[in-house]
Amino acid sequence: MKNYMMKKLLLLFLCFPLLMFSQVVANDAMLEICDDDNDGYAYFDLTITQDVILNGQANEDFQLTYHLTQMDAESPANEISDPTSFQNTEAFHQVLYVRVEDLSAGEFTVAMVDLYVYLTPPANPYVGIVHCSEDGDFSIFDLTESEDTILENSETDDLEVYYFINEFDAQSNVNPLSNSEAYTNVSNPQEIYVKVGNPGSDCYSLTSFTIEVVACEEDEDGDLVDNEGEDVGDDLDEEDRPFDNINEGDGNLANDDTDGDGIPNYLDDDDDGDGILTADEDYNNNGDPIDDDINNNGIPDYLDAEVALAVNAFERAHFSIYPNPTSGIVNLVAENSIDLESAKIYSVQGNLVKTFSAKELELSNQLNISELSSGVYFLQLHSGESEIVRKLIVE
Repeated sequence: MKNYMMKKLLLLFLCFPLLMFSQVVANDAMLEICDDDNDGYAYFDLTITQDVILNGQANEDFQLTYHLTQMDAESPANEISDPTSFQNTEAFHQVLYVRVEDLSAGEFTVAMVDLYVYLTPPANPYVGIVHCSEDGDFSIFDLTESEDTILENSETDDLEVYYFINEFDAQSNVNPLSNSEAYTNVSNPQEIYVKVGNPGSDCYSLTSFTIEVVACEEDEDGDLVDNEGEDVGDDLDEEDRPFDNINEGDGNLANDDTDGDGIPNYLDDDDDGDGILTADEDYNNNGDPIDDDINNNGIPDYLDAEVALAVNAFERAHFSIYPNPTSGIVNLVAENSIDLESAKIYSVQGNLVKTFSAKELELSNQLNISELSSGVYFLQLHSGESEIVRKLIVE
């Protein structure tokens, strides 16, 4: 009898600590999200971590509550009221604490959930690449020249850029082009898809641009400048290319848009947006506007809006000159009052040949040009911030 009681007591003693000290098992979890506005904050559904935390244990046997601090989780106190839509309170990375309580035993443990908000890389639109080729069908393109624009304003330099021939491949991240710096188009025009990825996360952005080949000798916009000549080496279009030589471009017709109207020069019949067709800015009438530079500033007139800044005062005054052609006297006529500060006459070579002062213009609305030889000249009138240039033919 004594031995029986001792065995029973020992069995109770052995069972008791197992019940008292049995531990609730819970795994830590992690949630990641891509940040559309890149401010470091996003909304998380915390409840989707339950399966990871319980690791196969029955959900109905446990109660999970989410807290900002470990102390709150242990208390428990300050439970997050809506765990299905929680916005992190610490930018980019935050640790939350989950109280995992066994409903039958009353025991609990605390697990951690790491929240990560990753930057979504930029994928800015790009104007595309247009080459001129003798056959007008195929060319070799450096697709990577688009990256300065596509990655502009990026928060990090550690981005990965891939090129694809269709959107499905880009979305699936399969069949990236391996020769992006020397890619020969397979159709004309052809759409190229660009995927910008953030290494260390699954966050990415997509954009696309067109590559196209046109014949060099053709004149797409009928402005007397052939396609090849429309590739100008200026910085008027704010492409950060130095204004070293107007005739030395970068081989891409698509990024030359002098007046910023969204129409590249090779498709724009008024390249500088001055209201005068490029073909009409062939002031020496030799069939080529490229060699016309009235104000002798190194910019051809068809790319220089200042040459024909017929705005404000002159438009309001309905200004005109006559007769034209003339042999000696030019009349300046305005329906409304206008104060002229100067009148200058230039040769077709851009040389200043005669100047009339404000005082002379105030005394008379006529210009005596009888001393000029026969030929084509340009009359530049200045009033305040406005200028106007008129072709003047002397007989």
